[in-house]
Order: sequence, then structure tokens, then C-alpha cells
Amino acid sequence: MPVPLDEYPIHQVPLSMRYTETSDRNFYDRCYFNAHGRNGDLFLITGLGVYPNVGVTDAYATVRRGDIQWSVRMSDAVEHRSIDAQVGPYRVEVKDPLRRIRLVCDTADRGLGFDLTWEGSFDCIDEPRHIMRTADRVTLDGCRFAQVGTWEGTIHLDGDDIPVDPATWVGSRDRSWASALWARPSRRGGPPRNLGRASGGCTCPCASRTSP
Repeated sequence: MPVPLDEYPIHQVPLSMRYTETSDRNFYDRCYFNAHGRNGDLFLITGLGVYPNVGVTDAYATVRRGDIQWSVRMSDAVEHRSIDAQVGPYRVEVKDPLRRIRLVCDTADRGLGFDLTWEGSFDCIDEPRHIMRTADRVTLDGCRFAQVGTWEGTIHLDGDDIPVDPATWVGSRDRSWASALWARPSRRGGPPRNLGRASGGCTCPCASRTSP
């Protein structure tokens, strides 16, 4: 059956958008962001990844303030690819492609949450295609673009609401999609399909707080 993305003129290979061009179970489509206020008091790293050939999407966020680090992680089954980048209480909203992105992590009750908007300071930089080999075996084949910019919004940390001012808050981000060889070898057979919430997917955020 077709999927909603098939309605859009975005196909690059003669396949439904349900599928990727490669059947490699290690194929991923991910975004990464970092943010800091230039004074060294607080540093945020966050991102979201979709793994369509194993039917999984996940997201994470971690903040370090002083000697304490807060982290939240979300994961769920995904039935098909979508323009909606969301897993549980975490979502990435593309407000202006390649320029303005909103990140929402509605987990303040777990010690860490935020509502932040990214504004690119310069155009995105498209990196050369990455191809890495170990002996004759390709271990990474992927693309990535990167950008620097500023942040605006609020970080909720351990009961504190921390204002994020674009005059001082900066960071970098990247978008990448690739086939990569992980430590776990590929299993035989096709990827799992039709994975819904009934299959045991979890959107509940797992939270942790650590210190040296």
C-alpha cells in the first residue's frame, strides 16, 4: 500500500516512499543540535533519528550544568516514513527549511525539557559524500549538511526556567542520512514491517541524572 509521502513529488527511485533505496537495516536519517550561552555554565546536546528498515525512531536530550548532567531518551516503533519528526513528547518542527527549526521536548516533569527555536546565521554547508571502508567493505556511505546559528526560547532544568536569548545563545547543527556498519551484524531476512504501538513500542521518556 502507498504511504502519505507518496502524494508528494519527492521520489528519487522507482519505489514507494515506504521504502528506502537500500534495504540495509543500518540505514538512518538523523538530526543533531547543540546549544550554549557562551559562558560555559550550561551545554545542551539533542537529536532525533529515524531507522526505517528496522521500524524505529528515537530521540534524546542531555544538558550539563556544573558537575551534574540531565538526560532524557525516547523511542518508539514507526510504521512508515513521514515528514512529522516526532517521538512521544519530542518533536522537530521545520518552520523555514534550511533556516528556522523549532525543537520541543515536553519532559520538564522528568527534570529536563525545552521549547527552543533555531535560526541559521549562514546558509547550510553541504559536506562531500562520506564513504569509508574497512579493507574492501564499505562501513559508511552517507551525506550530511551542517550549519551554525542562534537559539531562542526556554530550557526547563531541574525546576528552573532558563531563558535562552539569541543575542548570547549559539550552537551548531547537522542533518545526515547514511548506511553505516554498526557493531551488531546484519541479521538475515527482511526488515520488520507494520510495527505499531501494539508491538511494544515505548514513547515514555526515560530520564536520568548523573554527577561525577
